Amino acid sequence: MKNPNNFQRLFFNMVRERVSDHEILVDVITDLLHCSRDSAYRRIRGTTDLSLNDTVVIARHFSIPLNHLIGQSDQSVVFQKGSFIRSLDDFRNYLQNSLVQLHSIKNYKSHQLIYQAKDIPIYYQFRYPRLSAFKMFVWLKSIYGVDRLDSFQYDVNMIPIDLLKLGEDLWEAYSKINSVEIWNDTTILSLLNQLEYYYEAGLLNSKEEAIAICDEYQDMMKLIYRQALRGKKAHHSNAEEFSATEYKMYYHEILIMDNHILAELDQNKKLYFVPYAGLNYLNTNDPLLTESMSLYLNGQKEKSSLISNISEKERNKFFIRIKTRIDQLKSKIEMTNPFM
Repeated sequence: MKNPNNFQRLFFNMVRERVSDHEILVDVITDLLHCSRDSAYRRIRGTTDLSLNDTVVIARHFSIPLNHLIGQSDQSVVFQKGSFIRSLDDFRNYLQNSLVQLHSIKNYKSHQLIYQAKDIPIYYQFRYPRLSAFKMFVWLKSIYGVDRLDSFQYDVNMIPIDLLKLGEDLWEAYSKINSVEIWNDTTILSLLNQLEYYYEAGLLNSKEEAIAICDEYQDMMKLIYRQALRGKKAHHSNAEEFSATEYKMYYHEILIMDNHILAELDQNKKLYFVPYAGLNYLNTNDPLLTESMSLYLNGQKEKSSLISNISEKERNKFFIRIKTRIDQLKSKIEMTNPFM
C-alpha cells in the first residue's frame, strides 16, 4: 500500500472543508467520478492516485483553486458565475439559481446570512405583487434593455406570472434564513428614485398605479420594522406572524458604498456573493477571501448601531425618516399629473 502523497492529502483536506453538513464525502466523490464507493475510498485515502481529470472535476465542483495546491500565493480567487442577464429567460434562470442558493444556505443548521445593504434586499420586494412587478420591469427595461419591454409604459400585467411566482418563492426562502442586515439612510433611495423617475417620465400607466406602489413600499417597510422590533423574521404569508428565524438589523451612519452578502454556513464554511452589473453576481467559497469578508462585515457591525430588539429610540427615528421620504413622494405624485 502506497503512502498518500502530500498533494492528494492537501487536496482532500480542502474538499472536506467544503462538504455540506448533509453530505457524505465518499458519496459525493462516487457521484462526481462515476466510480464505486470502494474506488472513491481509495482515492480519498491516497492508496489510488487521482488522475488530472479527476482532480479537475472535483475542484470545479467545490470551487477549489488549483494554484493553492502547488504552493502559489498570487492572491487569485476562483469565482462561480451564472449567465449574464440579457433576456427574460436569463432573468428567469437568475431567479431559479438564486432560489437554489437560498435553499442550500437554509439547509445548514447554524447558518447566518450577513447582508450589507446599499439597496433594500431584493427578497422583501418580491412579497408585494405591484412592487415586485415594478422592480422586475425596471431591471429588465432600464438596466438590461430587454427588447420585449422596449418603448412600453409599465403595466403590472407585462411581467410573466411565472417570474412573479419565482419572486414569491425567493421571499419565502429568505424569510426562513437567519439574517443580519446592515442599513443606512441611503438604502431606500434607489427604489424611491426609480419610482419618482418612472412617474415623472410618464412611464407608469396611471397616477393610481404609482400611488399603489408607494402604498406597498410603505407596507414593506412596516414589515421590516416589525421584524426589527421582534428580532425575528415575519412569516412569509402573514406579516402579522413571526417565525423562530433570527433577524438582526444594524444602522450604519456612514454611506454604504456596495452590497455585500456573506453566508456563514458553519464554523469553517462561508460563501461570499459579489453583485455586479445590476442583479448579476459572482460567488466564491475561497477560505482566505471569505474569512477576510467575515472580518470586514463584522467590523461594519461594530461601527453600527444594533436597532433590532433594543435601541427603541434609534430604531423609531430611522423608520420615521423612511416613512417621511415615502410620504413626500406619495404627496408629490398626488399633486402632479404627467399624464395630461
